Amino acid sequence: MGYGRSVLVTVLLSLLVAAGAIGTSAYLRTRSAAQAPPSGSSAAPPVTSETCRAEPCQVVATATLGSTKIDLITDAQGARLKIGDDRVVESRLPGRGAKLAANSLDCVAGTLSACLVRGDLDNGTVGEVIVGRSGKWNATTPTYFSNADYLSLVNVLGDGAPEVVTVQRGYFAQVFDVEKGNDLGCTANVPKPDRLPGWPTVKPDQHQLKPCQ
Repeated sequence: MGYGRSVLVTVLLSLLVAAGAIGTSAYLRTRSAAQAPPSGSSAAPPVTSETCRAEPCQVVATATLGSTKIDLITDAQGARLKIGDDRVVESRLPGRGAKLAANSLDCVAGTLSACLVRGDLDNGTVGEVIVGRSGKWNATTPTYFSNADYLSLVNVLGDGAPEVVTVQRGYFAQVFDVEKGNDLGCTANVPKPDRLPGWPTVKPDQHQLKPCQ
């Protein structure tokens, strides 16, 4: 009788241990499933104070240079370019009352890469340039204006770096050095903008540039 009771106790203890192990395993599986992200989804990238400082915050335009993604981000406190993972350059255009949109960002690769940020004003288009060399990006000092709503980056001089091309009513194209904003000259006046060289992508030959009057 004593032997039978001992066997019964042993069996009961074994069943209790097994049940506890199954319960613990189920709990761990449930907890793991609750913590894991849904299949096929990825965690959203963190929003940092450098890129979004106030709501509403949004990416209004995106460009790519090689493997580098460039986002133009606006929020209630202004606008800035996020270049790659960690470089942020402030835009001065919102401070001038410019409206930024999906067509506000134009980037060109070269021996000196550059991004043109442009925005609409009531009387035309204003723009600024951020230049990059050897992975380092900096805003340039000048801002550019076109009363014919045309600003672009084009390699006019053939030196591997873009220039800033603006169109003014009249109509003529005016070209500027991309780093310092030096005036490189203007084309002759034409009666319609579609008579400008290269229209709709205005690209004058450097020999067509004369001192601006």
